[in-house]
Amino acid sequence: MSIETAFNLHYEELNANEKKTLSYIIANKEKFVNLTINEFAKKALISKSFIIRLCKAIGYSGYSEFKYQLKEEKQKSIVSMDEQDIFAQTKKDINDTFSLINHNQIIDLVSKMKMAPHIYTYATGYGAKTILEDFKRGMVAAKKAIISFPTSIELKLNSSVMQKGDILFIVSMSGQANTILNQLPIIKEIGVIIVSITKFMVNPLARAASLNLYIQTTTENNFYTSYVPLCLLLDLIVKSFINSN
Repeated sequence: MSIETAFNLHYEELNANEKKTLSYIIANKEKFVNLTINEFAKKALISKSFIIRLCKAIGYSGYSEFKYQLKEEKQKSIVSMDEQDIFAQTKKDINDTFSLINHNQIIDLVSKMKMAPHIYTYATGYGAKTILEDFKRGMVAAKKAIISFPTSIELKLNSSVMQKGDILFIVSMSGQANTILNQLPIIKEIGVIIVSITKFMVNPLARAASLNLYIQTTTENNFYTSYVPLCLLLDLIVKSFINSN
């Protein structure tokens, strides 16, 4: 069982510090994969006893088993795939993304988009920002304008003019989005509908959002992330918007 799966499975049983620590470890596996328990504790700013309790809390026998799993996952992420594997993995990512899409959820979102005074978008990475620009183009074709925020600064500055019923799409593969997380409760209090798009995993952005949409995408060699599943999801939203009554 992957660490992410174990985290999701035991999420409700963990306290805030345990959740925060695991989220950080999952997002920074390369920093922890070869560490002794003493080195691990020092880097994560936690005690050895905390690490052992945390490992057991998510189903591992102790730190050794947790470290082995961490190393296995890291190794898998850097193994080069042959052409057949690439096709199979891409197909799996697309099929997994389809399985994560809830038809009724999309219908409800489209209905809210039609009623929204304004629709905004923001993404944490350059690749996702580029995909959102194409989403913006598609929505213009559907006769619904979208305002995109290129940086977190613009988002924060414009949050004061947002109003009830507005929709804010936020794309972050990891779901960390640390530069805007503190702003989201304020925006949500206004009545803005925050739609998060992240990988399917426990993450702070999804917890802060009003509506969660998930995709599955594999990162190659810990470097290249495919945005095909994101394109698929956004394309589905545009088409559903155009064809809705």
